[in-house]
Amino acid sequence: MRVVLIGGGVQPIPPTGYGGTERFLADLQRALGAAGHEPIVVNQVRHRRQRDEYPFAWELPGLLRRERYDVLHANSPVVANRLALGGYPYVYTSHSRHWYYRERLSHRWGFWLERRAVRRASAPVALTEPLARTMRARVPSTRRPISVIPFGVDGDRFRPAWEVRTGSRALGVGVVAPFKRWELAASALRGTGLTFTLVGPIPDPAYAERVRTSGDRVELTGEISEEELTRRFATSDLLVHPSRAELLAGVVVQALSAGLPVIGGPALEGVVDHGRDGWIVPDADPAGFVAGLRERALALGQDASLRRSVGEAGRAIAQERFSWPAVVAKYVELYRAVAAEPQRG
Repeated sequence: MRVVLIGGGVQPIPPTGYGGTERFLADLQRALGAAGHEPIVVNQVRHRRQRDEYPFAWELPGLLRRERYDVLHANSPVVANRLALGGYPYVYTSHSRHWYYRERLSHRWGFWLERRAVRRASAPVALTEPLARTMRARVPSTRRPISVIPFGVDGDRFRPAWEVRTGSRALGVGVVAPFKRWELAASALRGTGLTFTLVGPIPDPAYAERVRTSGDRVELTGEISEEELTRRFATSDLLVHPSRAELLAGVVVQALSAGLPVIGGPALEGVVDHGRDGWIVPDADPAGFVAGLRERALALGQDASLRRSVGEAGRAIAQERFSWPAVVAKYVELYRAVAAEPQRG
């Protein structure tokens, strides 16, 4: 099939730095090509400002007239709504945390666009079953039932280096921003003997300093190369992911593939199998959440056999549930259904 994967017009694909949706699209393009399909990325980047998605979406019909395709796959609500306005059938994967996190007017506007994009999609997609339940509750009427298709992971790239693991390295990966709650992770690891390495862009130096001072062995690397990130996954001992609002963090799937036990909060539901490949700690109050993270981190740091058994279980689950061939097969099934519908362009 000839599939057009549509970006958001804000970041390049593949991204040159932080960009979860853009990384997903780059990896999906590669996996579709490996499966014998013809994936094309349509994306125009201006100034890397969030508002740039609006002029990109407005110009999208003209860009699509240059392409031959069987199906369109949108990943931004602004783009999806522009396709709906033009009468184009489309697959829509929601990547927005606004289903859970709406503190500002801009968040509420984004949530309105998300619901509208899902309602008008020919085939809406959620990354996890908990997200699908939320989407079904907020958008009870959709053209086709909401499918659940997760991110994929390259198990050959993200793999453990068991022989160099020491039980002393905890890893966190993601933007250093308050909604990720990194200060709680740093506080939980204080006094455990574990070094907490946090990899990701640092847009707020004041918050970054708060994270540093919350722990006693905190290293903030900023953005690093893909090769170095892969090495960090391979050589660390566990992943801490305290985020308050998450759909499906690609880094969690990568950690499972790399054989890292994962500990975090309820945002891991639907990804982590509690007690098997990691632990989901209740977060009703910050003090209890910190204590729960500390308990699990201490147990993992002190028990090599536990780290190994949990890590091996996570890697097996990643290969079964999150391999790119399995993800591509699910998408192709949707693509074929949507391609059978009347389509303009």
